[in-house]
Amino acid sequence: MEEKIYPPKVRAMYEAVLELFASGRELSTLKVSEITSKAGIGKGTAYEYFSTKEEIIVGAIEYEATRHFQIIIQLLEEGQTLPEIISRGLNMLEEANEKYHGLAVLEKIISDSSISGSNLLKEMEKYKEECGPGVRMTQRLMKLVKDTDGIQETNPWKVWGAIVSQYLLYALYLVHSERIQGIGRDEARAFAYQNILKILDGTT
Repeated sequence: MEEKIYPPKVRAMYEAVLELFASGRELSTLKVSEITSKAGIGKGTAYEYFSTKEEIIVGAIEYEATRHFQIIIQLLEEGQTLPEIISRGLNMLEEANEKYHGLAVLEKIISDSSISGSNLLKEMEKYKEECGPGVRMTQRLMKLVKDTDGIQETNPWKVWGAIVSQYLLYALYLVHSERIQGIGRDEARAFAYQNILKILDGTT
């Protein structure tokens, strides 16, 4: 499996950004000096690799997404079944929830108003051409879907829609589970898992 290689100092900055998000820092007020201090490097070092704070933030988001893509691609290459891969994706959500204290990173990115119309959005546009892992994962996933008995859906957009919608639903449950009455984690997870399979086999 081809793996994207990040220079150690870049990786340290990306990890620092993600840790700062998880600790409660806001995108709009996050400073380069905070990122480099957290990463254990000098502030000037950041500008050897990046021109703006937004480049670092978007790079960190892409870094985390690519890490998860590579895990799924590895599972696909190992011949895991569709149900096994769906289940592993739910595991990763649970792991992220633990690591980022209630998926704080996801909530910050979604809710931060500074993203709209800012330099951050422009930086995100640059990564559209660097979506190799996502493309490879989609190609492998669609082959697996085609080869899985009982699955009727063959449109990639609809397949991803089924998976992402239920992953987001489960992520929201994980974030707000303390406020959701009458349903435990196992039941919420099973609900999302079964919904994905039902959507893909055309029964819902």
